[in-house]
Amino acid sequence: MFRLSSFLPLLIFVSLLTCSSRAQDDIIIKGKVVNENGAPVKNASVQIDIHNARTNSNGNFLIKNGNFPAQITVKGNLYNDYIDILLFPEKWKDTMMVYVVMSGKETQLDEVTIHADSKFWVYPRKQANVLDFKVQPDGNIILCCSDEHNYYLRHLNESGDKMYETTIRKHPKSIMQDCGGKFHLVYKDSIYETSIVGQSVGIFSPIPYYKAIGLLDNCSYSDDNSIVIRTYMNQKQYLEYQLISKKTRLSKTLYVSEDRQKSRQLKDYQRENKQTVGDILRESNANHGDKLSNESYYLKKARERWTTQQFYDLVLLKPIYAPLFELNDSLFIFDHMNDSAVVFTKSGVRVRSFPIAYQYFRGWKNELIPNIEKTSIYARFERDGITSLRKINLTTGKVEDVIQIKDHIFPEHIQIREDFIYYVYKDYLDLSMHYIFKQHLTNR
Repeated sequence: MFRLSSFLPLLIFVSLLTCSSRAQDDIIIKGKVVNENGAPVKNASVQIDIHNARTNSNGNFLIKNGNFPAQITVKGNLYNDYIDILLFPEKWKDTMMVYVVMSGKETQLDEVTIHADSKFWVYPRKQANVLDFKVQPDGNIILCCSDEHNYYLRHLNESGDKMYETTIRKHPKSIMQDCGGKFHLVYKDSIYETSIVGQSVGIFSPIPYYKAIGLLDNCSYSDDNSIVIRTYMNQKQYLEYQLISKKTRLSKTLYVSEDRQKSRQLKDYQRENKQTVGDILRESNANHGDKLSNESYYLKKARERWTTQQFYDLVLLKPIYAPLFELNDSLFIFDHMNDSAVVFTKSGVRVRSFPIAYQYFRGWKNELIPNIEKTSIYARFERDGITSLRKINLTTGKVEDVIQIKDHIFPEHIQIREDFIYYVYKDYLDLSMHYIFKQHLTNR
């Protein structure tokens, strides 16, 4: 059994990380809630962070709060829920003014409620277990599945009918699409490039996983003229995008994002908890004379060392999330560390930037999902197993639509094409089976 004392360094470090958000003396938040016609909304409930209030007859409310960014939620009986993020107040100011406009009862969530005729089986063969899939721009689907004891890479048309297939090795992890649009079968030890030739799916010779994954995973964008490579450094808290010309082979730094504070904290934590097997043995021999006590002490310290390393690798050592996407013939970098999105031309010229704050909503899964057409992007959220997608306005950074996947909890491999969300659902009555479904982005 582990003792609490062995976890104290971990708990202290977690506390330091979770307190990295700005905390200060309470700020007075004065707000007014009105409807779309400008009339005050009375008796509406207002919650900011953990503090609550209600509006008076003039629609006014007052709350004190000291933690920012903070989520504000306003609810009224005749109105849609209003949810937004309050960012840091201006320096030296102890008062913040908030103006909330409530919309009518035709809510976004009502518009996307899933009815029986808005949820579809994509591949209704119940004996086929779906491992992964990729939707193509023409609506066809590359499907990796198992059927009894065999494994296949199948090509489906838009209606879900099998067009052709090829057998593959057992137990693939996933299908990966590289920055050039090619598909790869990923296994624990190797990666296979695939190709559609005529009416068949071709598979090339395998490449060792450790050689291929770095090239595939770090390539963020590619076209006829250039390629963008992503590089992590400093405990994965430094991210750099390099744009390389295919003609001249010259490169330039496109963008850099860094969390210096967490990088220093991780280095300090790693240094303080670095203890080799030799250190444990020497410490054991110095403190215990008999062999049995030495072995018991060694096993205890070895468990503590393993626990500390696992905590570091799985919990603390998370890379900063600033992904790059091609959207509307431009390159967008969503820098969540710096609460901003930056837009470049495909040749690497910076065009503009805009603020983003959706990542402070509760349930943020640290994931953005672009549609197949590369015209829209959605942030993924999850609470109590229910997944919702919030469409991000590519000009203002604000959330402009919310879609929920209500019929199935914990959907996987979410993809969006035209007016549909595609996803894999795991049958919890039969844990060996996964199925593909799709639903409308809006109710029809």
